[in-house]
Amino acid sequence: MTDSLDMLHRPSCPITLEANGLELQGFSIGGLATYLMVPEWKICFDIGECPVEAVRLPYVFLTHSHGDHARGLLRHFSLRRMLNMPQAEYFVPDFLVEPLRNLAQAWCDLEGHRNRPEYIPNFRPLSKRDTVELNRQLRVATFPVDHRVRSLGFTVQEVRKKLKPEFHGTAGHQLGALKRQGVEIEIETLQPRLTFIGDTTLRTLEREPHCLDSEVLVIETTFILQEDLEMAAPKGHLHLFELFDFLSANPESCKFNALVLKHFSMKYTKAQIEAVVRKKTPEFLKDRVKILV
Repeated sequence: MTDSLDMLHRPSCPITLEANGLELQGFSIGGLATYLMVPEWKICFDIGECPVEAVRLPYVFLTHSHGDHARGLLRHFSLRRMLNMPQAEYFVPDFLVEPLRNLAQAWCDLEGHRNRPEYIPNFRPLSKRDTVELNRQLRVATFPVDHRVRSLGFTVQEVRKKLKPEFHGTAGHQLGALKRQGVEIEIETLQPRLTFIGDTTLRTLEREPHCLDSEVLVIETTFILQEDLEMAAPKGHLHLFELFDFLSANPESCKFNALVLKHFSMKYTKAQIEAVVRKKTPEFLKDRVKILV
């Protein structure tokens, strides 16, 4: 066990991956900690640990309440407060707002800050079909995720503008004049850049096929060995074999350019994970699969 701890279990030391031109920084071992930072977008998905790199990110999106995905949230808030940084926005499932406020209040009381509302984070409730506009270029859409507890998934969409077909070939000065007159000359399109799913079963992908449309899909495969196959679904998790069988049955649906696998069980070593993933990855996915270990 010591060797596997040395190789895998350092949650305060994020791993860096490149996926379809995006830099991803994170850590994800089941039961220990999961978080994924996208510095370019100033976003952190889940926050089971709060490394110093996460403190500068002002947007935190929480999938569900399990400690290995959520316990770093109050640490993130208190560090930003201590450093006189603006309060971050914590986007959380709507049913978690009250429990999280209660938890934050209890922590305030423990630290001697009773009746100090400024010591309570700004929790932004999200429903299961919601949209957050981060800026003019980025939106985050939510969807329900199947797990042992209620959970949300997130898709980051890039907002793009395209000239309406009827204005193709129109001179620039004429387009400018039309815009000044209030004429809508562009249509808005949404490009799904990244989908982040926390803990899940295969039912999420079966019910939410749009997840496969994102340029980058980040999803868990907690279990990877044959003897663990029947353990996955009852625990609310996804087995590597299940995922690859599903994707192999629907190869034309796999529009993602990168598939990031995470949340491997603590009982596996890094060498085991790398070997099994390399052996079991279908040929058509060989150049798209990445592992967060």
